[in-house]
Amino acid sequence: MDNNLIIKMKLKIYSYLRKTHIQNRLIVLFLVLSLFPMLVTGIYSYQKSSQAIHDKINTYSVEVVNQVAKNIEEELTRMEYQTIEIAFSELVQNTLSNYEQLSEWEIYDARYRMRADMVRKFSFSEYISDVQLFTDQGDKIIAYGDTGFTLTFKDKFRNNLLAEIKNSDGAPVWKAVDFRDELHQVSRVYPENTPEKSYGIIIGRTIKELYKGTQLGSVIIRVNENLFSDVYRNIDLGEGTEIFIINSAGTVVSTRNNDIAFNEKYPEFNLINKINENSKQTNTTFELNINQDKNLVAFSPIKDTDWFIVSTIPFSYLNRETGQIAKDIMGVSLIIFMLAIFLSYLFTKSISDPLNKLVSAMNQVEDGNLEVQIEDYQAQDELSEASNNFNHMVVELKELLEDVKEKEKQKNNLEFKALQAQINPHFLSNILNTARLLADMQNADNLENFLSSVINLLHLSMNNKEDFITVNKEIEYLKSYLNIQQFRLHNKFDVKFEIEKDLLNYKIPKFLLQPVVENSIIHGISGKSGQGLIEIKGFSQKERVIFTITDDGIGISETEINSLLNKERKNKDQFSGIGINNVKERIENYFGSEYGIEIESLKGYFTTVKIILPEID
Repeated sequence: MDNNLIIKMKLKIYSYLRKTHIQNRLIVLFLVLSLFPMLVTGIYSYQKSSQAIHDKINTYSVEVVNQVAKNIEEELTRMEYQTIEIAFSELVQNTLSNYEQLSEWEIYDARYRMRADMVRKFSFSEYISDVQLFTDQGDKIIAYGDTGFTLTFKDKFRNNLLAEIKNSDGAPVWKAVDFRDELHQVSRVYPENTPEKSYGIIIGRTIKELYKGTQLGSVIIRVNENLFSDVYRNIDLGEGTEIFIINSAGTVVSTRNNDIAFNEKYPEFNLINKINENSKQTNTTFELNINQDKNLVAFSPIKDTDWFIVSTIPFSYLNRETGQIAKDIMGVSLIIFMLAIFLSYLFTKSISDPLNKLVSAMNQVEDGNLEVQIEDYQAQDELSEASNNFNHMVVELKELLEDVKEKEKQKNNLEFKALQAQINPHFLSNILNTARLLADMQNADNLENFLSSVINLLHLSMNNKEDFITVNKEIEYLKSYLNIQQFRLHNKFDVKFEIEKDLLNYKIPKFLLQPVVENSIIHGISGKSGQGLIEIKGFSQKERVIFTITDDGIGISETEINSLLNKERKNKDQFSGIGINNVKERIENYFGSEYGIEIESLKGYFTTVKIILPEID
């Protein structure tokens, strides 16, 4: 598969999942992860249990038919011994050897003695009904049986039977016989609704002369079929199962069920073919459709015969227990499924509810409600931590907005105060220009220079269009201010500038250096005896612009420093009325608390004011 197609499929699935609520996604995932193993386990258990039951019944049915075959073999062996004992008896040997020479009286006497022996031998057996001897010429001698209703076979059946016995050359011959193969003096000895009473099995054997081995005749013993069916009559392999005996030609020779016709071909002709095929492969079980129903067939050959004991077990019975197992598995699976749904809903709700609360609170904050708080006191999971962080964030946001409002208010106040210092500059500027012209006309150079400095400061004060000016212009205005103070204080101080050239084009707030220098003159130099010195330095350091104003005046105490930085100080001698505190607050409002003013002083020696600003090209 093309990688691009796989990526598109992944993106499509991902997109579809992202359009589904988290709770629904979690429920589906929980159900899939719980039901898939359960489904696999259920199917595996069902198949294994079905196979185990099938194998168990298969093995049991094979053991049953093998045991039934052994029991029937014992009965067959016992009957064979009876035929051998009869064939080897002296009376039977003498009678058949000399049958042509015996008189009717001798034949009657021999028959009488034979019957006496047979009565003693078979009278206690409920299964043996008749014993007959046939000479080599086909004459019949009734050795045992009901003389009133003599067993007489139809000619065709008798001839075929005697021929088969003769051809067996001493081996026993077993054949099923019923009412249809016999002649009866009375039309119906047995009621028509009880034909099973006429079911019989015949064993025949050739009688040979003991010493010469010549064939003297045949012995036939008729036994009731119940001799064999009683062996397996009470065996229960399950509802609908059957056990019967079938020969290699497919004829049923013993059955306990009247629905299976005795001495007739088994209705499912393929049965004997499957038995013969599997006998060659030593496989004693196979599956076969009987009357359109699938059956498990087990068989066992009966030794020294062409008979097979066969059991048929319907798959409907085999699958009954597995069907019940399937129902039980489905019932348990249904209970687990319902429990999985309940637990998935419960667990996902514990995730989705806090998320929904968090989303709702965020929407309220987006609408401007900063009073919202998420109450989740008992939880201690990550969502609770997120809710607590959200609560803290809202509080801090509220405080930040209040702080911004306060700073904006302070900024407006500062700008208003700066504006107040510009109330009369136009009128004053016109007057000073007139005075400068008069000084120029009278050649008063000092006065002209003084007035020029005052006019420059007034021009800066009147410029309301921009809050930021270059360092170069700020220094120019500062020099004008210092020039005025020099006239005013009669050269009380000297000024020294050390400004890096790279700083001259940077921008700073206007009137930033003048109030600090003015403070040095008023509070430092003016109180000192003798001439003072003011050093003004400017340099860049780690992406910051730093100005230092140092005077060698009388210095100030720590208390006075705090007062300068935290309180407004008004002095009628100040040029603009803007103090150091105003400068500090302006810097912080513009750039933040990491920038501002630092003051260092030693009483009686010096004072240094350090102004820290960001680099602004």
